[in-house]
Amino acid sequence: MLNVRQIRVNWSKDKLQKLIDAAVNQEIFSFFESSDEQTKWIGIGSTSRINPDSVQNSFDVVRDWFLNIQKQLPKKTDLNSIAVIGGFSFYQFSEKSKFWQNWSGGVFVLPRIIIKISSDKVVISEIREHGFSGDKLEDALDKIMRMDGSSSTLRSFTKRNDSPDWAKIVDELAGKISQDEILKKVVLGRFSEGILDGQIDSNKLLKGLQALNRNTYHFILKIKDQMFVSATPERLFKLEDKDFSTAAVAGTIKRGDSQLSDDKLSLELYKDEKNRAEHSIVATEILSKIKSFSDDIESSKVPMILKNQTVQHLYTPINAKINTDKNVFDLIKIMHPTPALGGFPTKQALELITQLETRKRVMFGAPIGYITLSGNAELIVGIRSMYINKNNFLIFAGAGIMPDSVGSSEFAETELKLQPMLKLLQYLEGK
Repeated sequence: MLNVRQIRVNWSKDKLQKLIDAAVNQEIFSFFESSDEQTKWIGIGSTSRINPDSVQNSFDVVRDWFLNIQKQLPKKTDLNSIAVIGGFSFYQFSEKSKFWQNWSGGVFVLPRIIIKISSDKVVISEIREHGFSGDKLEDALDKIMRMDGSSSTLRSFTKRNDSPDWAKIVDELAGKISQDEILKKVVLGRFSEGILDGQIDSNKLLKGLQALNRNTYHFILKIKDQMFVSATPERLFKLEDKDFSTAAVAGTIKRGDSQLSDDKLSLELYKDEKNRAEHSIVATEILSKIKSFSDDIESSKVPMILKNQTVQHLYTPINAKINTDKNVFDLIKIMHPTPALGGFPTKQALELITQLETRKRVMFGAPIGYITLSGNAELIVGIRSMYINKNNFLIFAGAGIMPDSVGSSEFAETELKLQPMLKLLQYLEGK
């Protein structure tokens, strides 16, 4: 059995921020913030952790681990205030990735201390395998807040293009799709690897992630020398009891340097046949998947514009009521990957992705986020993201390749999609 103690606090914003500032410097730290900034999960330490093997079905492995944790919790536990936080691997593959090491199949953490901050309350829970010491939970939190902060400095970073022939591959792939009667779209990723000179200050990284990326989710998972960071605009789905919400996000154009140019670019994106066709494929397939567990679905008939710091997307919100007894892990299996991250049809697209991409995606583009012990969840898509292992970093960006795609244009689009993490590294330089 696990031991749990929980408190509800009414702290000032300054005191909560002081706790977050201290938490991010811990050796094991997890963080999730919703795009509307109304929900935060902060995890400190690890009571239980799972690293599925890359050859295993990670959804089933994590589900079994999750169910075992549920069985060990005391009956009076507020299950909706405790969550596991982490991410899956995008797909299974037969060997471990040297770069990702033990994260090759994904990783999830049950934090030792977890703070849930919502619009109406703050609940702090501590979960331990053994009994608690004589200290109260408030005293343990005070000790964490008194710990010395990090004083690391990133002196510089060096990036190199890890996919030099990517634009040429895109042109060849577009030609293949145009001649295929079944294949409609393949999301092809490219990677940029680099070296860090110095150490990243985790506290400054979190502040930079939030300051530079408005209207996106913010996600950090740090376990010793490994870290995954994301400022994704895209939600796989949110589940609250029987309420299910997701969105189709596909079709991209840059932001303008003035309100007028930004609006012109929005209109250009909205009217562009290639982007509208790509968006339609994604929205239609997502709706088709949802129909397998809901007959009460609401969605916009035409897309809206979703604006982020460097790009804007076509966006269609979708809401549904679940009419089956499927749990969160069943829903992940159904929904991942969407055509926005894989392609359509999925099987053929994934085969080409594994053939053409220079590295394994692992958590790039995969479901990441939190799952409460009550079974509610918010899973986001691991894009606009970066993986760090000691002094090495890896960044990923993808583009939806259609019959009329042009390699140079798609390359330019991926450059825009790499910017959130590159700007974050620039923000950290010398700080």
